[in-house]
Amino acid sequence: MENPCKPPIEEKLYSCPRLSDASGKIDSAHAEVRQVECGKGFGLFGGKKSAEATPPPLIPEEMAPPPYSDLGKKAQDVFNKGYHFGLVKLDIKTKSASGVEFATGGSSNQESGKVAGSLETKYKVKDYGLTFTEKWTTDNTLSTEMAVQDQLVPGLKLSSALNFAPQTGGQYHIQDSNVNVEFNTEQDWGKLKTNALWRPLQKTGNVKAAYVNKQVAINADSDFRADGPIVSASAVVGYQGWLAGYLAGYDVNNKKLTKSNFALGFTSGDFTLHSNVNDGQDFGGSIYQKLNPQLETGISLNWSSGSSNTKFGIGAKYDLDQEASLRVKVNNQSQIGLGYQQRLRQGVTLTLSTLIDGKNFNQGGHKIGLALELDA
Repeated sequence: MENPCKPPIEEKLYSCPRLSDASGKIDSAHAEVRQVECGKGFGLFGGKKSAEATPPPLIPEEMAPPPYSDLGKKAQDVFNKGYHFGLVKLDIKTKSASGVEFATGGSSNQESGKVAGSLETKYKVKDYGLTFTEKWTTDNTLSTEMAVQDQLVPGLKLSSALNFAPQTGGQYHIQDSNVNVEFNTEQDWGKLKTNALWRPLQKTGNVKAAYVNKQVAINADSDFRADGPIVSASAVVGYQGWLAGYLAGYDVNNKKLTKSNFALGFTSGDFTLHSNVNDGQDFGGSIYQKLNPQLETGISLNWSSGSSNTKFGIGAKYDLDQEASLRVKVNNQSQIGLGYQQRLRQGVTLTLSTLIDGKNFNQGGHKIGLALELDA
């Protein structure tokens, strides 16, 4: 029968130990193993490992560009994540057997003494791409969100949310620094003549749409407020690692442009360069680089033409091992931030941080932070 391999077969003889039986004992005799190579290709079962048979390099799949809000995020994480100056925080996340995700957290501000907390529930209907989210905060603000993703068009996400504060509705409030009286009915209000204002129920809502593919990421949303809606839209285009984005905001009631931001950057795996111009007067830029698997660095620069203020900072994160990491950052105002994160056990992470004011080192005023994260 004709051999199907073309060009003609090249045979090589190798010697290797022969197994005497199924028990795995090795016989001292040697057997000949015949390796067949078809042409110069790189065979699945071994081929000629020469310059001619070198496999083509793997080309990574091009990633989709991020939304405008995530441009330069890697550098921002170096400066922001793992620091909780002046706060004591507790975050708890868990998931029920039915698939409902619970997230609750609280924080205490050491300067003001204010304690804030929140409770969030999230339920996903994967068959229909639906996500329902409800959140309540200690400021008595309730929010409900419904989102649907990858149903109408692949890469398209639509969401709608409603936020309201029940304690603000249906009250007259006196605009006088010496008087603090509220009336629940118009009859009560009519009994007192002073400078007062009817305070309506504070309700806000928004509708969002996001579409992303390998070349572009588009976001549009509209916030509905008592004084009129505000519409914003953004687009980010990516090509061979280069990213260009634009964000615009428009106040429908006052018929004016509220935002006009432009960004340009480049990313290639372990290196990210980002620059932006906000409203033609605020300029910023950042550089992120992962020097090795343990060390990440970031540089941030911001300048405002209105105030001629320049802000410059350098930050780094170093992983001591898989359980612990160190963080450090310093800026041109002589503020030094230090952070240490330790995973005590699976699902339990402790974070310690401090902010040192180098200009007033002896006077004090330094801040410390403590955060505990529980994930079950």
